Amino acid sequence: MNAPALERLHALDAARAFALLLGIVLHATMSFFLPIPAQDSSPSSTLAGAFYVIHNFRMSLFFVIAGLFAHLAFHRRGARAFVKDRVLRIVVPMTVGWVVLAPLTIAILVWGVAQAADGPPASNSGVATTPQGLPLTHLWFLYYLCLFYGLALVLRAGFIRLLDRNGDLRARIDKLVAFGLLSHLAPIALALPLCALLYADPAWPLWFGIPTPDTGFTPQLPALAGFGTAFALGWLLHRQTGLLSTLGRQWWVNLTLAMALTVSCMAVVGVVPDLNAPAEMARGNGVRGFYAAAYTVATWYWVFGLIGAAVRFCSHANPLRRYLADASYFLYLAHLPLVFALQVLVADWPLHWSLKFTLIVAVTLAVLLTCYHFLVRPTVIGEILNGRRHPRREPAVGAPRATQEKAPVSPPDSADAAVARLARVSKRYGPTVALDDLSIDVRRGELLALLGPNGAGKSTALGVLLGTLQADTGEVSILGGSPLDVVSRLGIGVMMQEVSLAPMLSAREHIALASSYYRNPLSVEQTVALTGVEAFADRRHGQLSGGQKRQVQFAVAVCGRPRLLFLDEPTTGLDVQAREAIWRTIRALLGDGCSIVLTTHYLEEAQALADRVAVLAKGRLVAQGSVDAMRALVACRHISCTSALDAEAIRRWPGVVEVLRTDRRMSVMAADAESVVRRLLNADPHLSQLEVRQASLAEALNELTREAA
Repeated sequence: MNAPALERLHALDAARAFALLLGIVLHATMSFFLPIPAQDSSPSSTLAGAFYVIHNFRMSLFFVIAGLFAHLAFHRRGARAFVKDRVLRIVVPMTVGWVVLAPLTIAILVWGVAQAADGPPASNSGVATTPQGLPLTHLWFLYYLCLFYGLALVLRAGFIRLLDRNGDLRARIDKLVAFGLLSHLAPIALALPLCALLYADPAWPLWFGIPTPDTGFTPQLPALAGFGTAFALGWLLHRQTGLLSTLGRQWWVNLTLAMALTVSCMAVVGVVPDLNAPAEMARGNGVRGFYAAAYTVATWYWVFGLIGAAVRFCSHANPLRRYLADASYFLYLAHLPLVFALQVLVADWPLHWSLKFTLIVAVTLAVLLTCYHFLVRPTVIGEILNGRRHPRREPAVGAPRATQEKAPVSPPDSADAAVARLARVSKRYGPTVALDDLSIDVRRGELLALLGPNGAGKSTALGVLLGTLQADTGEVSILGGSPLDVVSRLGIGVMMQEVSLAPMLSAREHIALASSYYRNPLSVEQTVALTGVEAFADRRHGQLSGGQKRQVQFAVAVCGRPRLLFLDEPTTGLDVQAREAIWRTIRALLGDGCSIVLTTHYLEEAQALADRVAVLAKGRLVAQGSVDAMRALVACRHISCTSALDAEAIRRWPGVVEVLRTDRRMSVMAADAESVVRRLLNADPHLSQLEVRQASLAEALNELTREAA
């Protein structure tokens, strides 16, 4: 699996919030073209069209993202903790929400029916105004999420145990998913199951797409097929999140195709549903077949286009988007009774539909955002919905200790604890932004490599973590406390680039002096043996070469048995043997549970040592994950061959990122390696020495930081 362990997927957070908030807009349109909860006196075909478009893709978009986050959470937490977390954040809100909200919603629907009965008789719409069976209301999506979680866990366990113990079949599935997304064929393939089901259903109400499964606990086939396919794709997509960058490049093509297909569908069924017409066209009707295919394929082009747009425009951290992403879950859970009540209230007001619709949405958002900010976000409800409580006023770094509310920090000794953390930290030097809302954590027993060009903010981030620099805003913690706490600092070791040790002292004397500051240090002889400085341990520091001085500085950094070690360019100026000695020591420290933060310009060093890589550019976190995940994130391949083709002409081919030529040897960086290789072979029959490999970490880093610039 090639999945980065990202702390916050900002683009997908934004897309998920968009899908949930669109649900409020969707339900706010209903009374303007349907008698639910009450027929408005100012009908609107514009709002009917908006409902049609939103209903086509909204829940499929949500379930793709839900599947991706489920796979991420499952592999981060493990099966037992995953189930516990889903019960707390999905089953509890569904149960409590239904007990509180369903009676309110039904009561308002009855009020709407009663109000309509006092006025002119409504047309025979064929649309039920009261729920039939057990009313799941709009919380049905949580019930289906639980079904998909259970199916995913059962199928995964059986699949791996019986069919794919060595992972070969999963690798083939990953290649198939990648091929589908790169070739634009995925929307057609993904639409087939739902298209067949809807076409075969004689009672399918064409205008309303997938029938909303909001009554009863019996799973409904169209919802299982449509939304289950979306959830499964999201689960598989997290195995190779580099494909998100492919969607980011294709966003406008996918949205253009989605809009064209949706317009074609509306030409068949109309902008406003004809509630007095039969619900179905006869099976075997070519128009019905075209409509079923166009509608379901359009769904997937909308999903891919919107995810791609989010990746393209919303991948960086943004405080407002993050707040709305956190709030959107509560807003969607709580909105329906309020929206329906407002619709019944304004139904007979002598105002234009645009004013009433705007009023309904604005009042709903204002009331619910106020409730969220004061009654949900800082309380146990917010902890259940969002995974943590947020204090009403986040304390600034450096505020007086008595006035600070402690940020929730995992116990430093737990298996997945954050032993160091920057949370939304910003730092400026006059007009220069050194850190821009940066959030990074370091986990127990891992090596985190901070990479980026000069001026990216790596040294500033280290300075803030060490307490030598003060952040302007944000939260900082090391080993469960402040960087300024002596107790916290006793557990760290530091090796910075610019260090001057006393020239008259030997390595042993420096180690002995540094060890005296710690409670349970290594002995001098243990440190000397561990770091490989025996050959010059008794020579004065001023008589050592530059590389030997760096080795002594490293020995001083590790002599106190640090639980958290900061290494800033530790192997600069070292020969191969000295570098390998430090690498061996680093691996030994990691094996003992030490956590290490490493900055380096030697990318092979990060590739050899790092559990996780964080890429910084202009003070922002561009990407983070495993080395393989970083390489996959740019979805590029390196093609090398001997050819007489013109490099400038190849540079203009689709899918080509960069072309370099040395004599007859040509190097091509390609986002779509398969099509580029085929075109190279067709264009030059004499092409030889063809090699294709995954992008190196250096190439991935260059691409990521170039995009950030």
